[in-house]
Amino acid sequence: MTTTQPFKKAKKVPNYRIPAFTSVPTHPLGVKPSGNALIEGADPKEIKQVREKLLGSLAVLPEDVLIELITYIDDPKDLQSLGCSSRILYAYTYDEELWRRNYTKEYLKLESEKPEQNHISPFGCTEWKGSWRKTVLKLDDEALIQCHGTLFSDTLYRPYQCSQIDYTELFKKVIEFEKSSYELGTSLNSEFGVPRMQESEFDMKTFHEQYINKPFILQNKNAVTPEGKPRWPKWTLEDLLERFPHETFRQEAVKWDLSLYAHYFKENRDESPLYLFDCNSIAIKAISKEFTPPAIYRHDFFKLFQESGIKCRPDHRWLIAGPARSGSTFHKDPNHTSAWNTGLSGMKLWIMLPPGENPPGVMTDQEEEEVTSPVGIAEWVISGYYNDAVKLAQQGKCQICVTFPDECIYVPSGWWHSVINLTDSVALTENFVPEPIVPKVMNFFKNKPTQLSGFHLKDFVESVRVFMEKHATSDTLEGRLKTLKHFVENSEKYNLDNEDCGVLDTKELHPPIYEFFVELISDSKYSDKLGEFITKMKDIELTQLSKESSNASVRESEAWNQLTKESSEGFSFGFSFEE
Repeated sequence: MTTTQPFKKAKKVPNYRIPAFTSVPTHPLGVKPSGNALIEGADPKEIKQVREKLLGSLAVLPEDVLIELITYIDDPKDLQSLGCSSRILYAYTYDEELWRRNYTKEYLKLESEKPEQNHISPFGCTEWKGSWRKTVLKLDDEALIQCHGTLFSDTLYRPYQCSQIDYTELFKKVIEFEKSSYELGTSLNSEFGVPRMQESEFDMKTFHEQYINKPFILQNKNAVTPEGKPRWPKWTLEDLLERFPHETFRQEAVKWDLSLYAHYFKENRDESPLYLFDCNSIAIKAISKEFTPPAIYRHDFFKLFQESGIKCRPDHRWLIAGPARSGSTFHKDPNHTSAWNTGLSGMKLWIMLPPGENPPGVMTDQEEEEVTSPVGIAEWVISGYYNDAVKLAQQGKCQICVTFPDECIYVPSGWWHSVINLTDSVALTENFVPEPIVPKVMNFFKNKPTQLSGFHLKDFVESVRVFMEKHATSDTLEGRLKTLKHFVENSEKYNLDNEDCGVLDTKELHPPIYEFFVELISDSKYSDKLGEFITKMKDIELTQLSKESSNASVRESEAWNQLTKESSEGFSFGFSFEE
């Protein structure tokens, strides 16, 4: 007798992986990937002969050395002339990154010479021509000298391939699935998605006790400001351009007015387009008065750095804008702060990993002072690292989501995250310190002083001076107050500017940010919590010390095992230790 087993419907797991191969239009100069030489049956001897003919004496140089040599040419006309000497050299000097680097280098030079100047024009460039090469050379049109099957180079082809990625097509299934979650106001990806919450059902207690160390997305489509306007303005770059056409904004290494950046925004050939990330313009100051963050984010201990005459809060509020393909590589938010980010227009892909999990392709030293990511965002994606992140997500070690306009995502302190603009996007973001992470921030200030950022030296000194005038009237000070007094007195020996404390090269003037933060808490309405904060901070220190001791023991054990292994194979004094 045959029995029929009840049918069980398989659990639907969303497929967030992307295809391993992408289709790319032909390179404008006919450059092909190196693998095509084999596929097309190109004769290596013939390729070598053509290379010797078109490169002359330079043909003896390996490709990487040739490219490195070309990067030392700073004068645009010299670079253009070199490219005109042969079709292969034209291809090597056509690379966008080469011209972008020269433009940026000249920009930074001029900016350092005249820091007060708002409008800087490297090589006399005043308008964007569609590419860095055309802009620097002031060309409306350019010749596209073809290689005719003579140049097979991954080094030249790969950046072009990355510049042609259409993320909306590449992540089509992911976007569709996430959009369904967005419309339903929940996360359909229970495996590794970021949960969506309705703000009306999410209070401070829930945030602090259950989600302080977890990413989540807040939705509130009906939220309004006290003036009755929608909480989040629905801005696109065109809206900002209409309002602030001549206002200058920071775009990574350069600072352009918005009308110039708008032309770049609409037409560029960059592998990683310039990202507008501005915290100091007149625009962000005006915009800051026109939105109201969710209530759970307004309880912020870093406000102590901007109250009662204290004016040294680190940069913390940014207007962000970028074309499709732009974004931020993996990073942690500064000073161990948390952050929120709201998209005003466009879609963003988020890849987030908790403390202790390094992103695929990203390497750090033990203290995370040095972060090495050998590839940009686009190459990180198509090289397979994104799919590696999906594998980690399926193991519970990573979370992936897409955010849409009006959604506010929370980034916990200490989390690695990378953000990719799938479409043209505008967003607002703020760093803040909710109460539960205060001990972590104190520990960061105390034990990682070389990683502090955003505090400006002149403002910090003046704020400490104001604080000491109000609170330190005794001549016999002890502990933290004594440290602060000594700092103020010592600072008078220096001709101070408002440099970021994180990039100071002064060995004697160490900003006592930890001591100042503790004293500000002690002098505030939170003073009764200070003892608890310090106790928890010390617990963190002990945990880290125990971990470091354990790691040191493991390293010593590995060294001993290697030595005993060598001894068993035959004693030798010829030790060989790898760095």
